[in-house]
Amino acid sequence: MVEENVDIEASSPDPRAKYDVDIREFEVLAFIHNFRRARPTQIERAVGLSSANVSMALSALIDNGLVRPNGVSINEYALTFDGVALVRQAARSTHCSSR
Repeated sequence: MVEENVDIEASSPDPRAKYDVDIREFEVLAFIHNFRRARPTQIERAVGLSSANVSMALSALIDNGLVRPNGVSINEYALTFDGVALVRQAARSTHCSSR
């Protein structure tokens, strides 16, 4: 019987390398992550972006597969599994680099 060593990091690549997310988009992503779902008007007020900028950020995040419309309300957005992974990875990186 042959034992195989598997590098777990290799099987789950860093999500930050996969997605090209700018600061504005990440702020929107993080806000939705904190509240599980959000409407564009809530994001505008909380993050301080115009409705046009929120709309562009949401479109880019949806195109990247990080955000999806919430199934209950078409004007409400939630993170996909990849979106959650990206925010969590960024939080871990920030936490580790501040030590």
